[in-house]
Amino acid sequence: MIGYPDRFTLRQVDALREDYAQVLEELDLVEELLVRLPTRREQAFTPLRIMLGTAVSSALTILWFETFWRHCL
Repeated sequence: MIGYPDRFTLRQVDALREDYAQVLEELDLVEELLVRLPTRREQAFTPLRIMLGTAVSSALTILWFETFWRHCL
């Protein structure tokens, strides 16, 4: 039966600690990336935000044009 030795050398323990620390670091990175992903709720409201932003900017443009046209020309 293949198994682990009864005792590890200090070099083996140090290498295992480094590997463990690297794995934890990568897990933290993955966690940070997952937190940045948009939720379903945010994705659901994105088209509505785009439509409202477009409508408001169009209304402001038309209002500015009408004001300019009537008062400056």
